[in-house]
Formats: sequence, structure tokens, C-alpha cells
Amino acid sequence: RSRQRADMENNDFVQDSELVDYINAGIAELQDILVQEYGEDYYVLTKEFNTVSDVDTYYINDSTQSNDLAIPDFYKIRGVDAQINGNDYFTIGSFNFNERNLYQSPGSWSLLGLTNVRYRLVGSTIKFTPKPSGTTAIRLWYIPQAARFASSTDTTTKWDNLNGYDEYVITFAAIRMLQKEESDVSVLMAQKAELNQRITQAAANRDADN
Repeated sequence: RSRQRADMENNDFVQDSELVDYINAGIAELQDILVQEYGEDYYVLTKEFNTVSDVDTYYINDSTQSNDLAIPDFYKIRGVDAQINGNDYFTIGSFNFNERNLYQSPGSWSLLGLTNVRYRLVGSTIKFTPKPSGTTAIRLWYIPQAARFASSTDTTTKWDNLNGYDEYVITFAAIRMLQKEESDVSVLMAQKAELNQRITQAAANRDADN
């Protein structure tokens, strides 16, 4: 469909492998529109793990580390919960970098000390302050990286095409194809802008009940 849009159906100037790259880039840009513009929970997943006593830093995806969370598709944190009172989960707030030493005392991960428990994403790790005083169940809400197709014959990668938003990806890839050919892309750029406007206007009201 991208080849049709660019009128390059029988043109091998852009190879399939290049076109897959353009499609992947279009999917990533579309996901950023949906996630960054509105913060709606279009692509939210969860990962549960347990803290270790006196260990404050946990690697998001580093199999060489003993405290590896193994989230290979991690992109952004959406929220963090801790099971501090029996089976009840409580929201943990994040701390600003200049507050990194503010919540160290008291160092108890309990309902009483809940207001002092904080987290921060630091590089490829998540860091808690104060240090966990024992084993605590954590639920990490995160936004995954955009789906990426490995090839033009990839049938295992899944991408959730919301309400015909693939038109944005198709147009994005067609523009990239024509740009490589150094052809005029003004019509397609106008179509892409219209699609962007449609998506940004509709995406924020995903929960139509509220």
C-alpha cells in the first residue's frame, strides 16, 4: 500500500528491506504521537518483581546483573506500585534528581513510611530511596518500544492498528520512498498533516465515557 501511495509498485529503487525500515519508523512516530501528546494508556504493560533487602538499584534489561528485571521492550515508565500493606498496592511517587537524598530517613518500607518511598529512572536502571528494608512486591507499569518488523515476510511481530491509523504509517513510508527518489512529496506531506490532525484530535478521548 505504501508502494501504491508512492506510485512505485513496479519500481525496485527502494528495496523491501528499506521499506520495512520506513514502516518501522512510521510506527514509532505514530506511537510517540499517541503516547507523548496525551499520555493515554494505549500501550501500557506491567512487570512484577520483588525488591531485595538493602538493594536500591534494579537493571531494566541487563542479563549480566543478578537483579535484572528482563524487560527487553522497555521505553517509558508509566507508574510504580508497591505491595506494602498485606495484599494492598500503593502508588510510589518519583523523586527529582535534586531530591535524591531527601527521603533516605526513615528507611522503613511500611505503611507508616510510605510517603518517603520514592523511585527514579536512572539510565538503564530503576533506583529506589530509601533502600528496601526487605522483600517487597513491585508492579511496574511501562510503555513498550514500538513494534518493529524484521523483514517484509515477518508474520510473528504483532502491531495493534488502532482504528485505521495504519494510514499514517503508509503515508509516512511513501514519503520516505519518494524522498529517496528526490521526487515531490508535497501532496503526501499534506495528507500526513491531515492524518496527524485527525489522530491528535481523536486520540485524547479514548475513554468516551468520561
